[in-house]
Amino acid sequence: MKLSKALYFGDFVATPLAILILAAIALAGRDHGTAGVWLLAFLSGLGAWTFIEYAVHRWLYHRVPFFEKFHDAHHADPDGLIGAPSFFAIIVLLTVFFAPLLLLGFVIASGFGSGVLLGYMLYMLVHHASHHVLPKPGGLLYDARMRHMAHHYHAKPGNYGVITAFWDRVFSTSIRARTRVPGR
Repeated sequence: MKLSKALYFGDFVATPLAILILAAIALAGRDHGTAGVWLLAFLSGLGAWTFIEYAVHRWLYHRVPFFEKFHDAHHADPDGLIGAPSFFAIIVLLTVFFAPLLLLGFVIASGFGSGVLLGYMLYMLVHHASHHVLPKPGGLLYDARMRHMAHHYHAKPGNYGVITAFWDRVFSTSIRARTRVPGR
């Protein structure tokens, strides 16, 4: 759905705040060992995000009619401020990943949830930059942009990962990007 600038960019502010709050609550007055457990859970959440991003984009946005119609709006207007309402994704991510992990303790749930949220934020940043920034060739952002533009403009479906091509390689959905995006 088309969003106002406040709703579109709201997650760029709310996500880091959510991560900081979760980390502060989990680590306040704790020892270095607890910080290490939190960090391992955080890295696990960040790694898990890469698959979540791929799976949602491939199997939800491109195959489930309810979600597909909203995602098609993005494909029809790739430079528009289109997405889920601000803060909605944070609530969903924390509900799906944080709440069940509370069984393992708040430190692990907080670390994993924070890692997923950082992955989501990186996804938002890279996806936004892929459509609104012209990076110089040779960098990671340029490569991500080229992969994502191939997703939009290639005849063959693929390149569902935005921040990494790893899962596209695993599931053989990687498509070759052109050396330059037309008109850019």
